[in-house]
Amino acid sequence: MEKIVIKIGSNLLIKNEKINKSFIVKLSSIISNLIEKNKKVVIVSSGAKAAGLNYLNLNPIKSLSQKQALCAIGQVQLMKIYEQAFDFYNKKIAQILLTRDDFSDRNRFINLKNTLIGLNQLNIVPIVNENDTVSVEEIKFGDNDILSAYFAIGWGADSLIILTSVDGIYDKNGEIIKEYSEKEELLKIKNTPFGTGGINSKIEAGKIASNSGVKTCICNGNNLGNIEKFLEGENPGTVFIPNNKIKNKKAWIAYLSHSKGKIYINEGAKNALLKRKSLLPVGIEKIEGKFLKGDAVNIYFNNKLIAKGIVNYSYIEMNNIIGKKTEEIQNLENYDYEEFIHADNLVLLK
Repeated sequence: MEKIVIKIGSNLLIKNEKINKSFIVKLSSIISNLIEKNKKVVIVSSGAKAAGLNYLNLNPIKSLSQKQALCAIGQVQLMKIYEQAFDFYNKKIAQILLTRDDFSDRNRFINLKNTLIGLNQLNIVPIVNENDTVSVEEIKFGDNDILSAYFAIGWGADSLIILTSVDGIYDKNGEIIKEYSEKEELLKIKNTPFGTGGINSKIEAGKIASNSGVKTCICNGNNLGNIEKFLEGENPGTVFIPNNKIKNKKAWIAYLSHSKGKIYINEGAKNALLKRKSLLPVGIEKIEGKFLKGDAVNIYFNNKLIAKGIVNYSYIEMNNIIGKKTEEIQNLENYDYEEFIHADNLVLLK
């Protein structure tokens, strides 16, 4: 069953400083039609802060506490509009508010997936947003483009459609790039009034999602017909062609887990990793960070990030075995693994 994530930017949802209800009604019609075709759809929707400003008739404010309060107020107003719009098509919705921790913590991530399974079984349309009411810098996504990519990876989506107010990504000559390549020199576009991410975050989201096997398109949401065009095989904007799909667990390690430390390795260990082998303590030159067993760490060779993995030992335990050969470790108490990171828990990064 095809899984689709559709991300809606604030600049599409806001018209004349108010929530654009007609846009949401049209969007609900298209998504309802997709559901009738036996597709699963999740919406990642911005717009809570703008809805809060409109509801209270306030000018933009700067304090973090008031911004968080505005998002709490606006989230209710936004969901009311979505609920009323989907009611026209006999569809029910659910709200999911997330922070980065909901992805980086493995148990919370699994609980999120179980919630999605339940909503799918009940034919409920999930509407996702960042939980701005509790987010601080350390756990913020910063914008819903990255959130949509993380969600698409975590859900195992087939497609991610990022709807924006432009036709796609422009090259330096102002022409639309139909298939994204990092070799292209891009046209610089200023951020729009209500959005936080800009085109750079959309590109980053496209790269993250496509590297995990999710076909991604950045296109103009002012023409909602672009959704069906993309799903039918047309290219209505800029497409990110997916690479070989990373297995679910490794996609979580690569993109969703939060690294708690840094591991610096020698050339022998680097060559072993390139052959898809495990990382052994003998190949480690230095460690940084206070990581625990089961945490994710970044792996460096010559100060360049080359891999990421889940550790079998804490930083305290590791200090006792760094640089040691397997036969030396086997004689120590409480050291049950010869690998610091097993190959099954390790992902090479480009």
